[in-house]
Amino acid sequence: MVDLLDDLINYLKYPYLARIPKKVDRPLILLLKLALICSIAGISCGILMGVLIHLKLIPDPGPTVLDKKTMAKSILFIIAVIWAPLSEELLFRAQLRRFTGSLLFISFIGGVFLSAVIKTDWAFVVSPFIFIILYLIYRYHLARSITLKFEFWERIFPWHFHLTAICFALVHLSNFENGINLLPFGILYTLPQLAVALVLGYARMNYGLKYSFALHAMYNFLPIILFISKF
Repeated sequence: MVDLLDDLINYLKYPYLARIPKKVDRPLILLLKLALICSIAGISCGILMGVLIHLKLIPDPGPTVLDKKTMAKSILFIIAVIWAPLSEELLFRAQLRRFTGSLLFISFIGGVFLSAVIKTDWAFVVSPFIFIILYLIYRYHLARSITLKFEFWERIFPWHFHLTAICFALVHLSNFENGINLLPFGILYTLPQLAVALVLGYARMNYGLKYSFALHAMYNFLPIILFISKF
């Protein structure tokens, strides 16, 4: 457990692309250890967020969308344990090992950010144009040399890795009814998701996408069971 935690911390300090996914002898044990790390990190960040709100250093975010309790228990369970982990891992973590996929991700996030800022849906039309510009730069500058491409990606990947985690966290502002209005302090309301995103990114890069999906599902399982039991 200590060795795993040390490896995780070192990776988050110096993330890099070239690490080959490791072969895991006891995958369930590994996932349980990572799930425990996620839980401790998520709870700690949740407590910190609560303290900031209690001390009125940041405004109260208001009710969450789950407080309405308008969804059937079975549907809520499927969304939390299957749909959300699958869709979010495909969007946020799958592209971490694909250069072109990362360009698509950046283009998509650019459209999302612009839509959030000007509060309209049509701003997503900029995403294809962002992708075309980035792809042309890649195709006619970086792709002509494997060495140039690798050196560029090695420099930029740590920034992209952490940007992906931040975007993952900010998307969870949609958990609050006030959502977009919390953006000035957005990351402070989603500190638990940010901490978990970093561990999920580590799992994806070191063990593969199936491990980040399984870890995500395991992390969501207990909270959603506890929440459903209160209905």
